[in-house]
Amino acid sequence: MSRINVIVLIVFVGLLVWVFLFGQSTVSKIQRGAQEVFGPVISGANRVEETVSGFGKETLSAVELRAKLDEVSRERDRLRLEVLKVDELVQENNDLRQALNYVERSPLKLVPARVISRKPSNWYNTLVIDKGHAAAIAPDSPVIVPVGERAGLVGKISEVIGNDSSVVILLSDEVCQVSARIEGTTEQGILSGQRGALSIMPDLKLNYLSKDAVAPNGRLVITSGAGGLFPENLLLGRVKEFTPGAIAGEATVEAAVNFDVLENVFVILTEPTNASPESPPVQTDLSRTEVEK
Repeated sequence: MSRINVIVLIVFVGLLVWVFLFGQSTVSKIQRGAQEVFGPVISGANRVEETVSGFGKETLSAVELRAKLDEVSRERDRLRLEVLKVDELVQENNDLRQALNYVERSPLKLVPARVISRKPSNWYNTLVIDKGHAAAIAPDSPVIVPVGERAGLVGKISEVIGNDSSVVILLSDEVCQVSARIEGTTEQGILSGQRGALSIMPDLKLNYLSKDAVAPNGRLVITSGAGGLFPENLLLGRVKEFTPGAIAGEATVEAAVNFDVLENVFVILTEPTNASPESPPVQTDLSRTEVEK
């Protein structure tokens, strides 16, 4: 054994003897000192170990990532659906509020109704509303909607099905005929729809005008009130084109009401007529057309 090794061994043995000769309080002080010196190093080592050991645990597999993405997508779609429902409720509330205001402002006696049924094969001919006998709805009652500050004619009741439903024949159907005049002129005629393509809203035709009628494009067409079936000054549409004839002129009219988006309408309640047996029957627009012919 070399001299250096002997010296180191003697020093080590001496330190051990020295430590064992200390009292309990001295040994505790030495331990606390060692902990204060080496504590930060030990804590740092522990944190590094925890980080390294947990590094692989936070990594998700492709399947797990896809599952989480699907879950997030479903939650997004659910929230979108909730937003749409809220928007629909707000729009419905606004529509009902506007309808109430319109009823209160109108001089006519109106019953608000909702469109509950339409047939694709009969889209521009009829629709069904949720009002009937219980609301005093009667055949030939005019049906309108607000068009700006005016009332636009939708059509008329053709049949009351029961207490809570009625059929409306639309102005775009050729059977629904209305006495009409061109606003700002003395020109009057009979307005009716026309059979056409089911996917395109047909124009209206204003017949029996004078052959040289003044009917400039864009001029409003309104109800004349003749015959008593429809109140006067209901908006029908605008003149698109006038065609003079040898005996009578004809105007093509663009309807004021968009029949594609009808959801809420108003039925004008008509006063019942108590005609005596000697009195002639009240003519509808259709029967009046036959007379004029």
